[in-house]
Amino acid sequence: MEEPAKVDVKEREANVVKIIQQLMRSGESEENIVRALVETGITEEQARRLISVSRADTLALLEAQIGAIVKEQLKNELPMLQTYIDRSLIQIRSDLDGKIQGDIRSAVSELREDLKRDVKLLHDVNESSLEKIKSIEEKVADLRQEVKEMRMRRLGTKNEWVALMLVLGGISFYITALYLLITQFQNITMDLLILIITIAITGTTMFFGSSVI
Repeated sequence: MEEPAKVDVKEREANVVKIIQQLMRSGESEENIVRALVETGITEEQARRLISVSRADTLALLEAQIGAIVKEQLKNELPMLQTYIDRSLIQIRSDLDGKIQGDIRSAVSELREDLKRDVKLLHDVNESSLEKIKSIEEKVADLRQEVKEMRMRRLGTKNEWVALMLVLGGISFYITALYLLITQFQNITMDLLILIITIAITGTTMFFGSSVI
């Protein structure tokens, strides 16, 4: 017989809690709610305890409601957040691509300028070499002509053979110097250049010697 009484008390407390929550939602102060409960036969201590329980239930309900609102907001903002992330990634990728392409263009441009300078330098060297070779060929042709003229002038003299040998020797030295210059130009060294100059000077000396005889 005591168990139903306990159930009735719990049900009554639950009903009272609902009433308190309604009063709190309507804006009644705690003191007005306590007086209203005391008038129904509940002690002031019990009334304040029930108000605390009602507040706890209201707080739990409020927390649940806030949680639901937050979840709903996150759910609604998730597509916008994803769009923002996607746009940010696209922008970052675009910036990186632009920087990489700019670096590549700069490197290619620098390489192109280096190649232009190298080609121009090689062209200048080749032109200078061709001019020098042409000048040497002209000198050799002039020397050959001089040899012919000297041959005719000195024909019949006792020193003709000596002069002729000196001229031929000078020509040989000039041809040797020219050959070394042409064939070894790409790999020419200081020692080889000195040798070529020495050979050319020797040929010149022989020509001068032949003219004295």
